[in-house]
Amino acid sequence: MQTRHPAGAIVMVMTQHASLVAKRRADRLRQALARLLAGGELPEFVRHDIGASWRRAAGRGLSPERLDVPFDGDVDVDSLLVRAAGPVLDQLAHDLRDVRMVVVLADARGQVVDRRVADPSLLDAMDRIRLAPGHRFAESAVGTNGIGTALAQRRPAAVDGAEHFAEALTMLSCAGAPISAPGSGVLAGALDLSCRAAEASALMLPLAIRAAEEIEQRLLDDSGVQRRFVLQRFLHERRGAKGPMVFLTDREMITNAAASRVVSPDDEQALREIAQRSAGPGEAPSFDLVLHRGATVSGRAEPLLDGTRRVATVLRLTVGPDRHDGAVSSGAASGWEILTDTERSVSDLVAQGLTNKEAAERLFLSPHTVGFHLRSIYRKLAVGSRVDLTRVVVERTMVEQVAPISV
Repeated sequence: MQTRHPAGAIVMVMTQHASLVAKRRADRLRQALARLLAGGELPEFVRHDIGASWRRAAGRGLSPERLDVPFDGDVDVDSLLVRAAGPVLDQLAHDLRDVRMVVVLADARGQVVDRRVADPSLLDAMDRIRLAPGHRFAESAVGTNGIGTALAQRRPAAVDGAEHFAEALTMLSCAGAPISAPGSGVLAGALDLSCRAAEASALMLPLAIRAAEEIEQRLLDDSGVQRRFVLQRFLHERRGAKGPMVFLTDREMITNAAASRVVSPDDEQALREIAQRSAGPGEAPSFDLVLHRGATVSGRAEPLLDGTRRVATVLRLTVGPDRHDGAVSSGAASGWEILTDTERSVSDLVAQGLTNKEAAERLFLSPHTVGFHLRSIYRKLAVGSRVDLTRVVVERTMVEQVAPISV
């Protein structure tokens, strides 16, 4: 008579078999890594991404027996990345509250800047391997891991148990996804899910990828909020500005009417270098600069802060003495001198072929206001069309480019 095994016994046999298979796989992986470090070739069962990461770690002189995780206690907890990721991490921690898993956020250097642990029993284990805020899990520092490898290869990375380079990390399975800054594509950081290797799930990687995409979207939204803040401050400052003023953000250069007459796009790089120097500690240095159009300006750079975060640099310019001007046609010459700063800016843009709408967008005005200024310009310069206005602007520019001749 055949005896049936109880269900519990069948499950136990299956579990033991799975554990044995996992151990054999882990042994084969560590043997493959040892062969690579000894100068041999990797067997085909080692995944391509893992093999490439092992080679990068070996090329850095790292040793699997040693885990030396760099630490920097200066963690920017108010960075744009941390603020944008916060709600996503909160939701992940809530969704995974019944799962023994750690949610980790790292910056572009691989430094852990936030961590959520749903199961307190994992805290000690994570702290022992230094998977905690301030510690840097760049691949160049600790070898193959979910955070560092995702950043190094700029695409999602799953690292299962013995696939880690460092022996101390083989108790983990990780799934990391890079986070890119919107628009520029520059790496902003990485989102990582980690758990004990025996409890890994194939769903970890798609979950990490989705969370990283949500953070990228929030970065985009936050960038929009930041830009609105900068524009509001620019419009406020513009009303009281007595001379040329330039706002420089990470992405754009915004000028008031007075600055648009002397500052050209060709000056942006030089102005950014001034802004960069002013970002250091201490009082912002004053500067003198010869602009592309020939004007000499001086000024001082000021930070524009949103709370404690620098979101732009404000350059208030003073233009040096005007050069001697030759004669232009009589009516245009006298009329040009009584144009306002905004009217001169409108004239320059119209002469470049911009429509009223395009000029309005450039000067942060309405098309109706540009039209009003254009009619005033026509009257002051005694011209009747955009063609005539363009001729006057071109003649004026040619005169300004002619240096005085000594006799």
